[in-house]
Amino acid sequence: QDRVALFLAHLRFRSSQTFTNINYVVKHTSSLIGDIVNRLKTKTMSLFSQLGHDQSPQVEELRQEFSDAAEPFKGLETDYKQIKYFTNSGNFIQPVEEVLPSISYVQQRDSVTGSVRQVAVADTYQRIPLKPLLVKILELPAILQAMMEWQRKKRDFLQDVFDGEFCKSHPLFSKEVSVPLLLYNDDCETVNPLGSKTAVHKLGFIYFILKSLPPDLLSNLQSHFLLAVYKSDDAKTYGIDAVLRPVVDELKCLENDGITVNTRDFQGVVKFTVVQVVGDNLGLNAILGYSESFSGNHVCRLCRVHRDVLRAQTQEGLALLRDANTHRADLETDNPSKTGLKRDSVLNSLSFYHVTDNVAVDVMHDILEGVGAYEVKLLNYRITSFDYGFSDNIDSPLRQSAAQMWCLLHLLPLMIGDLIPTDSKEWELLLLLLMSMEIIFSPSVTLAATRYLSKIIEDHHSLFLELYPHLHLRPKHHFMLHYPRVIQKLGPLIHLWSMRFEGKHGFFKRVSHDTCNFRNICKTMAYRHQIMQCYSFMCGSLLSHNTEIGPGYTTFLANLEGYKDIQSGLIGLPLFTELYIPARVTVKGTTYRSGIMVFLSYDKDGDPQFGLIKTILVLEQMGRSRIKLVVQKWETLGFEKHLFAYGVTPTKNLLAIDVEELLDHHPLHAVKSYREHDDTSYISLRYILF
Repeated sequence: QDRVALFLAHLRFRSSQTFTNINYVVKHTSSLIGDIVNRLKTKTMSLFSQLGHDQSPQVEELRQEFSDAAEPFKGLETDYKQIKYFTNSGNFIQPVEEVLPSISYVQQRDSVTGSVRQVAVADTYQRIPLKPLLVKILELPAILQAMMEWQRKKRDFLQDVFDGEFCKSHPLFSKEVSVPLLLYNDDCETVNPLGSKTAVHKLGFIYFILKSLPPDLLSNLQSHFLLAVYKSDDAKTYGIDAVLRPVVDELKCLENDGITVNTRDFQGVVKFTVVQVVGDNLGLNAILGYSESFSGNHVCRLCRVHRDVLRAQTQEGLALLRDANTHRADLETDNPSKTGLKRDSVLNSLSFYHVTDNVAVDVMHDILEGVGAYEVKLLNYRITSFDYGFSDNIDSPLRQSAAQMWCLLHLLPLMIGDLIPTDSKEWELLLLLLMSMEIIFSPSVTLAATRYLSKIIEDHHSLFLELYPHLHLRPKHHFMLHYPRVIQKLGPLIHLWSMRFEGKHGFFKRVSHDTCNFRNICKTMAYRHQIMQCYSFMCGSLLSHNTEIGPGYTTFLANLEGYKDIQSGLIGLPLFTELYIPARVTVKGTTYRSGIMVFLSYDKDGDPQFGLIKTILVLEQMGRSRIKLVVQKWETLGFEKHLFAYGVTPTKNLLAIDVEELLDHHPLHAVKSYREHDDTSYISLRYILF
């Protein structure tokens, strides 16, 4: 029955399958299997009867097994029985329907007479209970141990929120066994944004992640858990606090009492609280109680700067930063035009959280969809004809999403740099933006780098005002001034952005498109998501990475071309070792194939060293697959500031390196510039590695 339940969970997990289709599959699959098994049963029993063994206990047992096999879905025939089974197994966490303060009137058609009447229905939304979900997650094999090791790891640089000032001085995270929760809130249009139902079926989603998970696990969308789903119109009618209140009540229990976890490595109580709420600027201002207009007098949730000052500000004003005291004073003033604060937030009732400590910023919207898009002018010919290579081709920037803008920004100097004079001030502005982005998007940052970032941003904003005196700095320019201090408090900004959370929306958009069920759309979305999560629990894929190995061929180490050059990376392997050479492999979500450049290390002078993948080797050792990359080393000639890229040239040296030993796992690509008589290849990095 467990195997049949896993099959059904997989069918339900597929967002493209409606439950009606699944019931159809169950019915006809059961009939097909029953016919086949009964036919085999009849022939087998007839044979035993001819041999005179039809009354033996073993034959009776076999007859019963045939009967059971003829009904594979027994006990799981209906939706109700399936959900009951999933719930009893502990893998399906039932969504809870929460009732909002008022009612709405909907049209209901009588199926007999066809007449339509208005019916009052309660406004509701769906919430996922935190406690049973957290217990289930933390009791997964080795998960809690991995979280605690990552959380307590000593580092010489800022790599996660635990390395920042906020967690080091936090009364809960710095003392007890505790896990910080990162909440995300955003609206999502679930239907065609150009259709007639736009905004009618717009939903708000609250997700959360366990910030103690290592970054490689957090990159998986399955580590982004649903907390609540509500109609955007209901949030406008009743306020977002009405949605948050039951969530906050449960969070208070998690702060005070925690949950009891019993694993092989740990038995005891684990406590939780909110470390930050993240999202786009509009969503954050709404959930934290700040003004939702960015044309008002006070648009920043981190400081109380006036709009007139903001438009020419090039340095962070420390005296204007918000804190709990100014927050209370602004609430008493009760004048959003003078303070930028509309109301208190229900989140402030938590013991270890206050909105003025919520200094998270979203570099996706601020930079990629804000400052970067504002300052870059596109040259269509160069953009459409540029050689993006393997690693950036999927994000080729034609319609300018955030990912495409990131691709465009870091490759733009190679596209048009040869056409720009070296003394161009406008070009210098772009280079200053790219210099700041190298640090802003880095997954690890030093304190010295944050101070350098402050200077770069100041120079960038000052040059912008000099070049465009008829324009002013926008709010997103201003938010950049706070970035260095936010990094010092919370660690790298790339771990706080909206990109991965917005990727989670894709599942719900597909559900909406495939089911077309809008009678209780919040319930549909919540149940579909929990079924998907249930399947992940059942098959053991939640919070894990499966290495995908592509097609290829098998050979022996002695037959490998250039074996003598890579012996140092294959020490201990005899010449008759069998190797599998695939066309590609996917490790922790990153795909490697021949022709891709990878970041190997830094040399003694601080220059990055790159290698071109020639061959991929898969070795089976001690029951696990080890993946080695055979790379051709490239010599780094130096950094070309005008093209904002490193000049590189190939060497004849080969190297075998374990894929886990790469300094950075993001694939790179070497391209030629458009300069005449320049045969040098160039590699542009998206961020600096510290």
